[in-house]
Amino acid sequence: MQILQLQDITYVYNQGKENALTALNGINLEIERGALLAIVGESGSGKSTLLHVMGGLDVPIAGEVIYNGEKLNYKNSDWLAQYRNKEVGFVLQDFGLLLSETVLENVCVPLLFSKGSFIEMKRKAKDALKLVGIDDLASRKVGQLSGGQKQRVAIARALVNNPNIILADEPTGALDSKTSLEIVSILIDLNKQGKTVIIVTHDLSIAQRCQRMVTIADGEIV
Repeated sequence: MQILQLQDITYVYNQGKENALTALNGINLEIERGALLAIVGESGSGKSTLLHVMGGLDVPIAGEVIYNGEKLNYKNSDWLAQYRNKEVGFVLQDFGLLLSETVLENVCVPLLFSKGSFIEMKRKAKDALKLVGIDDLASRKVGQLSGGQKQRVAIARALVNNPNIILADEPTGALDSKTSLEIVSILIDLNKQGKTVIIVTHDLSIAQRCQRMVTIADGEIV
């Protein structure tokens, strides 16, 4: 069963202006529930834009994104916020963390939009940190961590709401080769636990560890 379907997705930067740029041009893609998918392509090919469209961060000018049989509702900001917060977890190349806050506080950020108690938030955050093997760093300031540790925090934050889909945008781009292997292994383990994991990467050695690879060039699947 497909968890995500992209139908004729077109996305244009600076639409209507002289410097308009078509980043995605009629993309069609179906992703099975529980898939481990790599999206590869040169810089500027549109692969990160495609990931952002999947996650509801960018709104296409044409086409539909269908999640679990339901079209993403771009006209309802509350619905879209819930989708981004509950159904999808994002892992970014630059980590996107609050460096002056603790590991636990960073992982709790997605939970601030829920109605749970602070005790419940801390429990969920600690459980997510255990999954990535750094629960012992919960009280450490993020600014004191290594790159690999920061990315583990970012993955824990992505997991804390138990989303169905993990979207990882160049998750190893800022890491050395040894740490990159560790981070990819964590993502593969999460997939084995039932998560749908989609990784944007320029590294073919990482892509080849995935079940499926899709190549993007000039905004189209090739």
